[in-house]
Amino acid sequence: MVAQQDAHPTNRRLQTIRRELYREQCQDEEGNRFVVIVWQNKPGLSTVSYSLEDGTPVHYEDECYFATPSGKMFTRCED
Repeated sequence: MVAQQDAHPTNRRLQTIRRELYREQCQDEEGNRFVVIVWQNKPGLSTVSYSLEDGTPVHYEDECYFATPSGKMFTRCED
């Protein structure tokens, strides 16, 4: 019997590749609060990625905004 290998890396493996740098408090247009996590993709490199706490990827738009792939916008909170 041949075991099948999963073509996608597991979350555990991704966590070993990237490291959390810091968190940003943000809110959507309705005022709901979210946390955006800033990840260092590989140790020693300056490339970063962003996600919500639940793992949803977000894109850095500018110094004030993040966006999800579906287009939902988040604004950095001042507090």
